[in-house]
Amino acid sequence: MPPRAQLSQERSRQRREALLRAAVDLFVEGGSRAVTHRAVAAAAGLPAATTTYYFETIDDLLREALHHHIEQWIATMEGYTVTDPSAVMAVAARDSADQVVAAVFAQRPPETALRELQVILGAARDPQLRPAAVKALSASMDVLSSLLAHAGVEEPQGLAEDFMAVIAGVALRRSAGVHSDADEAAAMLRALRGLLVAHLVGEDVARDALLRFREGVSGRSDGSR
Repeated sequence: MPPRAQLSQERSRQRREALLRAAVDLFVEGGSRAVTHRAVAAAAGLPAATTTYYFETIDDLLREALHHHIEQWIATMEGYTVTDPSAVMAVAARDSADQVVAAVFAQRPPETALRELQVILGAARDPQLRPAAVKALSASMDVLSSLLAHAGVEEPQGLAEDFMAVIAGVALRRSAGVHSDADEAAAMLRALRGLLVAHLVGEDVARDALLRFREGVSGRSDGSR
């Protein structure tokens, strides 16, 4: 049987973890105003005085809860090993793209996306937590960059940042329920495919295409007068 001191330490760790999880849950549901000592303790199923035992102020509790959540997310991102480029290739292949996106959406329901967005936004508003928010976003972009590199995409970092912007926008829209998941999947694939094609053909080709488009629009406008 473990010594009593070890049991006490483990119990203390579990209580602290429960408080951190409860604080994040309350923050996601109602913002910082919902995070009070009493509410956190109740949500964690612990006595009301527990929060003040572990944290001097409610701001300290919320700050550590958000930081803890972000660190766990970063660890998950950094734990991904990307060796299969099929996910990137699916963006360009209509027959498999829908299946890939459907699988991703199934693993990440709108509630999950909303939770991550709110935690990141909450951390970004706090000067002490802003570096952690930046680190979390950077970890996600590093995963995308690695995947693109394994797929043979040259200079993938910029494209990974563009992909991240699209993914974050879709996550926000999914959390609001603007469209069905099927429509969101189609929209995201359309945007990612466009970014990938533009990156592959190169900046010069893309610029020339835009110039020809502008000239065509101007010609049609002049002809319609």
